[in-house]
Parts: sequence; structure tokens; C-alpha cells
Amino acid sequence: MGILSKTKHKLRGALSKLSGEHSAAAPAVRQDYVRPGVANDEAEVVMANLRRPGAAKSTPTKKS
Repeated sequence: MGILSKTKHKLRGALSKLSGEHSAAAPAVRQDYVRPGVANDEAEVVMANLRRPGAAKSTPTKKS
């Protein structure tokens, strides 16, 4: 089996997976995603402070 035939074989396999021919039918009613657990309305949300190395290190330069 040559490299061209291997590539064609893999490409055909990928296309048959994406074609939808073997997919299950879509449900009639879509259910919304629900997170498990109880919602906490009093929770405090804190913004993350990312400290990346070398990111925007601005040092003031002296102008003489």
C-alpha cells in the first residue's frame, strides 16, 4: 500500500464519519443544560489576576 492510497483511505474514513450517514436522528425536543447542585446567589465572584512571566513589564525610563 503506497502513501497515496493510505492517505485516500484515511480521508475517505474521515469523510464518512463527518457525513452524518451513520449518525443517530436528532431528538424532537432539545433539553437545556442544567448544572448539578444548588445555585448560590450570595457567592462572591473574584476576577483572576494572571501573572505571566515577561508580560508587559513596563519600567519607567529616565529622560535626561
